[in-house]
Amino acid sequence: MMLLLKVFDCGSSIGHQEAMLCIGALAHATGSEFVRYMPIFYKYMDMGLQNFEVFQVCAASIEVVGDICYALDDKILPFCDGIMSHLFNGLSSGVIHCSLTPLILSCFGDIGFSIGEHFEKYLPNAMLMIQEASEICAKMDNDNEQMMNNNFQLRRGIFDAYSGILRGLKNSKPELMLPHAGHLLQFIEFVFRDKTREESVSKAAVAAMGDLAYTLGPKLKILFKDRAFHAEFLTESLDSDDYKMKEITAWTQRMIKRVF
Repeated sequence: MMLLLKVFDCGSSIGHQEAMLCIGALAHATGSEFVRYMPIFYKYMDMGLQNFEVFQVCAASIEVVGDICYALDDKILPFCDGIMSHLFNGLSSGVIHCSLTPLILSCFGDIGFSIGEHFEKYLPNAMLMIQEASEICAKMDNDNEQMMNNNFQLRRGIFDAYSGILRGLKNSKPELMLPHAGHLLQFIEFVFRDKTREESVSKAAVAAMGDLAYTLGPKLKILFKDRAFHAEFLTESLDSDDYKMKEITAWTQRMIKRVF
């Protein structure tokens, strides 16, 4: 670990990215034991999360947060105020590289899943930014392949955020997500109606719909009745040649049946 930390002091952006990848792998390998490294590593991650100018460094730092969430679960909680502050600042700045927005949204999901009910303090700002991102999706032009890919990545980031937060709150404060259920279903329907979407986006959308039903259950009965598109979406998804898509869709169907 100490050798990796020395790389950050060299001032090389490529070295910084590579070191972050190694630290992410170390977090996966050591699991909850990685917490002993956090006091010395945090300042380097903190600097990386603020380095919006060199977006590759910032991206690597955001991704390592996800790795650490996976390893530490709620042991990451003491560091979340700083992490979330940088993520919020990045999204609200309006100057970050377009590739960072989906990563930040996905990171909301990683943190929400890891810290569960403790995400409540961040929920208002996070949901505002997730919903603003969905509005951007609706206005984006798919005039060229790059714009289309950016749109797909943003949609996946939005669904990842919803899924992680929903699962994190399920066993403690699921009611916190009830006011946001309508927006999520509305966005899923918007994505479903877009026939240019790629399979990975459909997969993330179906998973988020399942997580919504899994977390809030019968409280969504009227909402699902009013938005009957879900049956058509699930039927289409079951016809996919992708085994993982079929698996996710079958699980989502079971969760929606529990709603009724």
